[in-house]
Amino acid sequence: MTTQAMPHARRPERTALRTALAVAVTGTAIALPTSTAFAAPGGGHVKEVKAQSGETLKLDGKSGSVSVQDPEHGFTGVLNHDKPGPVQSRMDPNGTYTLVFPKPAAQADAATKVVYKHDGKTTQTFDLPKGSAADGR
Repeated sequence: MTTQAMPHARRPERTALRTALAVAVTGTAIALPTSTAFAAPGGGHVKEVKAQSGETLKLDGKSGSVSVQDPEHGFTGVLNHDKPGPVQSRMDPNGTYTLVFPKPAAQADAATKVVYKHDGKTTQTFDLPKGSAADGR
């Protein structure tokens, strides 16, 4: 008995891969369970980042807010247009978070940033996702 290569049409795994790729390229919406967490193009307004101090920042570009949490105490504070900071770090007594908005005319493409300072010196910055209500997009 001779072995033949399986015809292209009978390879379902390749067909599924090409279908998924085609869907991703054309931008067709896909329904996912609510437990699925990833940033979709155009809809990725929320991201989580870890600061060097150990705290987790939840950056919400849609509302223009940032919440700060530490692993031991939970919620530390929130930054937004009405309260840009500083929020004191609970993990580092010499650290603070502040929200910095771009200058309207000089930096049209600049993003709203969260600045983490230790002993008054900037050690980390994080950009809010694009489409932020805070920076007018």
